[in-house]
Amino acid sequence: MISTAQEQQRFLIARDLDVTYMRRVRVMVFACSGLLIFFGTVFGIFFALRAEFALIAVNVLFVVLGLTLSVLVRAGRLRVATIGLVISLLLIFLFNAIIIDIPTGQMARSMHYYFPALALGSYFVLKNEPPWLHHGIPLICIAAFVWLASSKGGIITPYLLPDSQRPPVWTVCTLGLGILYFLLHIFVGDINRMESYLHSANNRFVTMVSGMFPKVIAERLLASGETFAERHANCSVLFADIVGFTGITERMSAEALVKMLSEIFSRFDRCVEQSGLTKIKTIGDAYMVAAGVPESNPDHARVLVALAQEMLAVAHDFEGIDLRIGIASGELVAGVIGQSRQVFDVWGDVVNVASRMESHGLPGRIQLSESSHALTKDHFDFELRSGITIKGKNGTHNVYLLRV
Repeated sequence: MISTAQEQQRFLIARDLDVTYMRRVRVMVFACSGLLIFFGTVFGIFFALRAEFALIAVNVLFVVLGLTLSVLVRAGRLRVATIGLVISLLLIFLFNAIIIDIPTGQMARSMHYYFPALALGSYFVLKNEPPWLHHGIPLICIAAFVWLASSKGGIITPYLLPDSQRPPVWTVCTLGLGILYFLLHIFVGDINRMESYLHSANNRFVTMVSGMFPKVIAERLLASGETFAERHANCSVLFADIVGFTGITERMSAEALVKMLSEIFSRFDRCVEQSGLTKIKTIGDAYMVAAGVPESNPDHARVLVALAQEMLAVAHDFEGIDLRIGIASGELVAGVIGQSRQVFDVWGDVVNVASRMESHGLPGRIQLSESSHALTKDHFDFELRSGITIKGKNGTHNVYLLRV
């Protein structure tokens, strides 16, 4: 099965490749149309001076062909223009090679030097055509080049140009190789453009993944691309929730509420980052942090309590905002699962207990489970709350509030 994200990525890449291909074809067709018009006009005038009316007509057809191709491209008929151009050029080169450019004892044939450029160009522009056309035209061009280069064959007609009026071989070679270079320049330019696009897209992707996941997890995902879940023995989890958030939403506009939450959570993020801990997620007005995962930290509980104190101090900077914070310690499972909207998350009983510590806590206070208290009692002062019922747990339990 292909995920939605993979489908979207394929669509974007395919769309960009298609745009690149269409741009390449348009450039080639317009360039060839311009050359047909230019050379048709020049040689039409040349043959008009010699009163070669049949050849004048041929060059007029070249000009008409160039104009027609340009009109077709502008009208959105790019496929028709492309196929018509390739076949027309093949016939034009063959016509010139076997009618006008027959080798003599003093002058070698030169028209065949255009066929390598036509083979390469047709291979580029016919990429999306059926294989018989995509590969057939280039192969015909290569066969024509080999035959014309190794043969003196041709059809003797009254239109054979005398040696004195035929262009030097070096000029035709230069022009043919120049066209070949032009085609390579276009194609390599497209490759460079795609490389630049992929480089930028990869940098954006790495930046996005690095912002979504802890550094160790981001590096692992970028290296393997595989989801995973692993058990961690010594961890602590913190839940923080804004007290009376429902009432706050009724008093504030949506814009002001979102702005306030963004400011509060941004400051929480900085505290988490400075403490070397791992932000797990935010759910509405709730904020979740873990310590000891994905990298172990023997001091996980103490560091998380210190973070909770900083979070309370941040909340006091906002008028009317107070927090309930709950912390629990123990074993959990952490990892990245699923295919779409992937996040680094944690699961286990310790997560549920930390959530209950918060929901059963007091405004403006930090409440710890027995497991977290055992790990931090030598570092902080606590007050006992006994006989607390915890949802999902049998009997009553002792919990501990950090003294303020």
